[in-house]
Amino acid sequence: MEANERRRRLEKALAGTSQDLPITIDQLAKLLQVSVRTVHYDLKEIEDELSEQGLTLCRKPRYGMWLERADEAGTLHAEQHVWGRKERQDRIILALLGEQKCSIDGLAEMLAISRTTLLADLKDVQETLEKRNLVYDSKRGLGIWAHGDEQACRDMLIHIFNRASYDFRGHFDMAAPCPAGQELFRDYVQDLPVEQIAHFFLELMEQRGILENDSSANRMICALLVQFKRLQQGHDMSYQAPLGFLSDEGEQLKRLAGEIAQSLDALQRGFRQPGEVQYLVRELLHSRIFFLPGGDQQRQPKDVNVEAVDLARRFIEYAQVWLGDFYLDDDELLYNLALHLQPAIERAHFGIMLTNPLLGSIKEQYTSLYDIANRAAAKITEHMGIAFSEDEIGYLTIHLGAAVERRNLQRKKQLSVLLVCGNGIGTANLLAMTLRNNLPYIQIVKTVSLYRLSAADMEHVDIIISTVDIQKVPPGMAVLRVSPILTDAGIQVIEGQIRYFYHKKYMSEPLPGQTAAKESGLVELLQEPCIRLDGEAGDWETAVTQAGNLLLAEGAVTEHYVRQMVRVVRNIGPYIVVCDGVAMPHAHIEDGARKVAVSFLRLKQPVFFSDDKRPVDMLFAFSTTSEKAHLPLLSDLWRVFNSEYMLQALRTCPDAVSMRQQLQQFLTKA
Repeated sequence: MEANERRRRLEKALAGTSQDLPITIDQLAKLLQVSVRTVHYDLKEIEDELSEQGLTLCRKPRYGMWLERADEAGTLHAEQHVWGRKERQDRIILALLGEQKCSIDGLAEMLAISRTTLLADLKDVQETLEKRNLVYDSKRGLGIWAHGDEQACRDMLIHIFNRASYDFRGHFDMAAPCPAGQELFRDYVQDLPVEQIAHFFLELMEQRGILENDSSANRMICALLVQFKRLQQGHDMSYQAPLGFLSDEGEQLKRLAGEIAQSLDALQRGFRQPGEVQYLVRELLHSRIFFLPGGDQQRQPKDVNVEAVDLARRFIEYAQVWLGDFYLDDDELLYNLALHLQPAIERAHFGIMLTNPLLGSIKEQYTSLYDIANRAAAKITEHMGIAFSEDEIGYLTIHLGAAVERRNLQRKKQLSVLLVCGNGIGTANLLAMTLRNNLPYIQIVKTVSLYRLSAADMEHVDIIISTVDIQKVPPGMAVLRVSPILTDAGIQVIEGQIRYFYHKKYMSEPLPGQTAAKESGLVELLQEPCIRLDGEAGDWETAVTQAGNLLLAEGAVTEHYVRQMVRVVRNIGPYIVVCDGVAMPHAHIEDGARKVAVSFLRLKQPVFFSDDKRPVDMLFAFSTTSEKAHLPLLSDLWRVFNSEYMLQALRTCPDAVSMRQQLQQFLTKA
């Protein structure tokens, strides 16, 4: 069951509870057909949503749990704000990093929670602090507090504040009602020149032509305000050796940091200290603000660092093995990946742990693509010795997802749509391609960020789809608010909303239908006729042809497809060697793939693929009819390739029957 659907059912089950009719964790687990652990996890995830609805989840040991409205719960009153678990813990961390030491009872009173609840929150807070290289400390008579390296303290604060989305274009009015999620930040910066700092930074980025997305600008403005506040409180950054960039473009980033320090030092002394300038360099890089040749609008692929293009090509070469199609001819993917990888490599080089606010959604909605991006990134790690974080791989997944959605795009009679997305070019591309692929009756005429949105952009379009709130729109213009990472349920909601506008414009036009691909794994697809355990081949071309002919015999591909399997290796190289001894040949979908299928060829004597020095004695050839239809198959293959036991079993099994039995036993293990 999909996580979002499961949580909706969980909320529905809780809605029928009361103190007289509680429900237990075990009952919920049986109702949802999941483990008790999963129920505990889901309860944590929905607690904030329940709080926003004015509901409190009450628990009583050996009795059960139930929902109460805030004004009904014994310890709450109607005029008190009910904070969710995450917001409570963020407030605790801010208090622990504050100027005064805290007490258990004082924090409980501030948050209007029991001492027991606070102590439970503090356990999670301590884990969070440790992950962020901070220390939780306590001493009888003094209280509790958190401390650590100044960079770690600032990183923690920025991480908390940057979860919300802000509009710093002169609309940051402290007197206006505070939008949801911005309360902590507004409290922290209430005495700071927010609009002045934001205006200075946004204008500077505009002048330099590097204001690419709202999320980068927002994070950097948060970082500047945290820096301002910490300097105001007397917390200076100690001197650090200047950062040594791997490419020349980093020198421009250093000059930009110096210019920012020079200007802001007039507002708060200390910005020009060497340690603070180095902090600015790191935060610009962390915020994904990086100088590249050519400016914002004039960049061309030739302007990107040659090494970054080479790494992007390596990434694509490996990823396309698992995607079942070839993407090296996708110039947009190659260029956008190179643009991202260039600063990403610098971040990894400096050990900057990038925060990707969309990581959870990416992993949930694009699980297979994330796994593929992770494997492809590992190849770059092998080449350079620089490991990418999960958050960074999430951004690489976005670029890969955009390419897959772009490949799936079909053009139909469409509504004209303006897409407003402030989460960066990769996210905007992925969102646009997802919308186009799932809603082929819309045409996205332009994609802009909130900061670049103008009245002219909103003219002559049928509808606006936006990931952020838009304050002023033309009269009668419809605006649909969507998540940057769309779930299947979210797409269904959008489709229902757009249906009215589509039929209004094209009354006689039917909506294009969609058919779901049937998913099958390795055991279901790899039948005995497609298995050969005694192959003889004098070279890799013969081996690939034999593996392809097994697919041909089953009617899965055409003869042209088999020939193309050999040709693409000649043209691209031995990228299909996925691990020691194993290759995965395939061709383009349009080269004659008739269905999702896989064959297995084991050679008596290994062969070598041109420049690759690893002997290959096993080949899994496959075909697919779409970029997603074969992903369950590849997920199973990945498990097999990561098991030395199964690889050895494949090399020694006596016949096709025992081979399928061993695969089934292995893949059905929990």
